Amino acid sequence: MRDSGHEAIVVRGARQNNLKNLDLEIPTGELVVVTGVSGSGKSSLVFDTLYAEGQRRYVETFSPYARQFLDRMDKPAVDRIEGIPPAIAIDQTNPVRTSRSTVGTMTELNDHLKLLFARGAHLHCRRCGDLVRRDSPESIQGDLLRRAAAAGDPRVLICFEVKVPKNFKDTEVLGLLEKQGYTRIRSRS
Repeated sequence: MRDSGHEAIVVRGARQNNLKNLDLEIPTGELVVVTGVSGSGKSSLVFDTLYAEGQRRYVETFSPYARQFLDRMDKPAVDRIEGIPPAIAIDQTNPVRTSRSTVGTMTELNDHLKLLFARGAHLHCRRCGDLVRRDSPESIQGDLLRRAAAAGDPRVLICFEVKVPKNFKDTEVLGLLEKQGYTRIRSRS
């Protein structure tokens, strides 16, 4: 655990490949990017140390019968790794080369990510920055009544434009709207 109380993956004494007794803490639940020049140990840290240990520990949770069918990963050269969750990794060279092949499709996480963004995201208006929320007929009615009361007039008038299809006359559309119960129809003609 880090001092701030957030969970982290704690690595102590990582010596895999060209890593030189590396100590670090990586926060979990956040997007973390590992960058550096060629040969700096990015792949040694991410694939050969973190992924290898996460995958190794995950496979250890299976029954001995199930483990016999899985590839075993060697324990990385590290003194200690704490707080590492199960891991998946994707090789940089994609064996499937299609325009629709992404990290999400390769890991089969696409549908889960769509749900996460649809349900967990907070949409904001790009014009004013206000939070966009789902309305119900009741919430719209309440908002309209509050606005009418603030304006000192209890009446509410909702207007909308109706495009007249080319194969209809204005009078035909007016007749259809009246049949649907619209009482005030304003026509430009």
